[in-house]
Amino acid sequence: MAFRTIVYTFFALLISTAAFATTFPQLDTAQVDTLRSQQGTRIVDARNPNAFNGWALQGEKRTGHLPAATNLSASWVTQDLPRTAEVTAAKNLSAAKSIIVYGYTLEQATIVANWLVEQGVSASQISLYKDSFAAWVQAGLPLERLPHYEGIVPAQWVQKRIAEKNILVVEASWGEGKVYNQNHIPTAVHLNTDLLESEARRWNYLPADEIRTNLLSIGVTADTPVVLYGEAGIDAARAAVAMRSLGVKDVRILNGGLSAWKAAGFKTERTEVTPTPATTFGTATPDTSLIIDIKEAKRILKDKNGELVSIRTWDEYIGETTGYSYIKPKGRIKGATWGHAGKDSYNMDDFRNPDNTMRDYTEIAAFWKEWGITPDKEVSFYCGTGWRASEALLYAQAMGFTQASLYDDGWHIWSMNPANPTATGTPVK
Repeated sequence: MAFRTIVYTFFALLISTAAFATTFPQLDTAQVDTLRSQQGTRIVDARNPNAFNGWALQGEKRTGHLPAATNLSASWVTQDLPRTAEVTAAKNLSAAKSIIVYGYTLEQATIVANWLVEQGVSASQISLYKDSFAAWVQAGLPLERLPHYEGIVPAQWVQKRIAEKNILVVEASWGEGKVYNQNHIPTAVHLNTDLLESEARRWNYLPADEIRTNLLSIGVTADTPVVLYGEAGIDAARAAVAMRSLGVKDVRILNGGLSAWKAAGFKTERTEVTPTPATTFGTATPDTSLIIDIKEAKRILKDKNGELVSIRTWDEYIGETTGYSYIKPKGRIKGATWGHAGKDSYNMDDFRNPDNTMRDYTEIAAFWKEWGITPDKEVSFYCGTGWRASEALLYAQAMGFTQASLYDDGWHIWSMNPANPTATGTPVK
């Protein structure tokens, strides 16, 4: 970790602990195990979101989080990240009868406990798990984790694989790489998303053969281990879906993108990395069900065990705005459910933590369930032109949705044909 980051974290800890004189009750492992199942008890995990998902960041032999825990990372507080208060409020912890906070250390838990008091939660509701996560693991007590957490990786994992020289790091973004040329992860090559889609195709993916050829130009084959990242996140997701659909066997995304790499204290560089082209793609098994067409979308709409899911803002969904300068019709595909998105057509804050990592997956599952979007169904995501929906699809796959796909045509192409049924206004569930 960079010296400046260490100093900042140290002083943030001092400020956090000094600002409140509260002394919280401390519980041992047996007490936490007894109390966690009581009605009205909420468990808060103060660790990094990657640890919450299932990554071993401290060498633990069993990974994940305490059952039914919610993630509220101490790092969001110490870095004073925007949206931390908003994300905390959405967890509605003030309504709990009691709150137990734990982390890798008691200090992590204390930072979050103090933050909760600052946000209006009564200190009398809060206790700290003094033995911390390692004791829970050692006791052999149950854990939960993101079912396929391995597809969404921490910066530490990427750094290790770079050192081992067994990963191709790809920065995905539109254009010639303005952000990439300012700073990028060492060894990373730039992927212009124009290699995947085109304006002539209404920003749909190019034919598979063209994408395959373009991927070879940056050194991607069926057997190349790839980790993708971008500045926004949807760019990396867009590229990941394309690669997975073509049968690239090991495709992952960096959780939190470039900002996560920097927050971990790792260096960036400006020197452009020239890709080493590959000549043959190798043996691949394309996933032909991952990207569907309009015929398949209409089939899903008719299926009682299917959901066509709009990953757009609420105002886009109900027809108050199109969200795009180049899309004129307003509304949604008739029969589509709402899967959330963010504040505008380029934003996915509903799915993001304050540090731009994937939001607590149990919260995503909860707001999807309200709209009937569950892992037992066939689910296809769409947005305007496929970018936001690609990110939602990757999260769904990580969450264990086995029949999930991308309807790439999206609202753009659907709305161009007046014969396709559309709707506006708030639907009756």
